[in-house]
Amino acid sequence: MKKALSVLTALALVLGLSACGQTSKQYPALKSDGVFFSVPNNWRNVSTTALNKYEKNSNEENDTSRLSLVKWQIAYSPNKKVKAADVFTLKTPKHPLVFARVRALDDSEINDISYNSLRDVIVPITKVISGEIQDEPGFSILSDQEIVEKGARGVRTVYTLTIDDVKQTISQTALMSNDRTTMYIFVVRCETSCFKKNTKTINEIVNSFTVRGAR
Repeated sequence: MKKALSVLTALALVLGLSACGQTSKQYPALKSDGVFFSVPNNWRNVSTTALNKYEKNSNEENDTSRLSLVKWQIAYSPNKKVKAADVFTLKTPKHPLVFARVRALDDSEINDISYNSLRDVIVPITKVISGEIQDEPGFSILSDQEIVEKGARGVRTVYTLTIDDVKQTISQTALMSNDRTTMYIFVVRCETSCFKKNTKTINEIVNSFTVRGAR
């Protein structure tokens, strides 16, 4: 009996330690640039390989040339059916969609990059604000702030946009490395109602994005 109890006690301890060791989050990272963030452990990822393959098959020449500069990219969503095609479109996702990208800047970008060009990485925000582009449905800036990390700095802009009559909210962080050779992009977006419903989770994800810089 004592032996059986000892075995059960040992098993309970092992199971207890295993449970304590489990984590509710996963931590994607690009160690060479000190980039990482966290997402819930049960979210599905779209790998760098899948994203690169999708871009490679794109008919856009600029996409192909830009792909050669990409160091790392990855996407996550609680939607188990999410695909690379969902990442590279502004069509409004019904579930939170996270996209991280690290890419080198070419010579012309190194010379021209500014906070405004960082704001314009997805949507030409500055042109909409200036009135150069008009009739952008549902466009509104909710917040815009400077972000300073150990290895990079730039802007985080949260805005709304309406695509096909569906309003979405986008949290966009765009940073440039301290030596101005690398761009770090981190985007979380979904339908505005979805964004509000998942505000706590989305804020945790956005705030977890860290750039320590190349080693």
